[in-house]
Amino acid sequence: MEIDDHTLTALTTEHFGLAGARAQAASESASRSALYLGSVSSTLVGLGLTAQVPGGGREVFYVFALVALPTLFALGVFTFTRLVELGIEDFLLGRAINRIRHLYLEQAGEASRYFMLSGYDDAFGVIANMGIAPSRSQLYFTAAMAVATVNAVVGGSAVALAIGRATDARLWVCVAFGALAGIAALGAALSFQARQRGTGGGERDVLFPTPGASG
Repeated sequence: MEIDDHTLTALTTEHFGLAGARAQAASESASRSALYLGSVSSTLVGLGLTAQVPGGGREVFYVFALVALPTLFALGVFTFTRLVELGIEDFLLGRAINRIRHLYLEQAGEASRYFMLSGYDDAFGVIANMGIAPSRSQLYFTAAMAVATVNAVVGGSAVALAIGRATDARLWVCVAFGALAGIAALGAALSFQARQRGTGGGERDVLFPTPGASG
């Protein structure tokens, strides 16, 4: 298919804009993850120092922990949600770039062998261009899930401390309830991410599917 110079210029400009938007999304993802993990680190240091307060240190520790940990958990939920959105944005931008690259490959003719990345605009094509073996399990290795895992521990710890303070239950009982709460939080995060990925534009028509790919 032959295209005129104006169309090629427009597509090249679009490609440049998509690449810039993808870099911005990656930068925001990294900064939000760093902000949350930095907050977790600072809170843990604060808890350690509070636990060493003489006299009424136990009371001070519980007050600080039961205020700081739920707040940190809420921050984690907000961070996780935004990271899921950024992941969907990155995927769609990758598809758009691959679609334009497919045209480059068509126009290049014999010179197309110098392009190392493919022009397939399905999920397999986008993931393969990242140097990753396409697999549904990749959904569990995102930055969003890394934050969700840490946040599940934070939430479970808050639940364990709250139960210990309210009921004076044995340690193993508090840990068991905290673990159940953490697992429930992580499961909810997995479900949310899968649901958002499925409705976040990933079902748009694929023009150039990867040969032999399915699902």
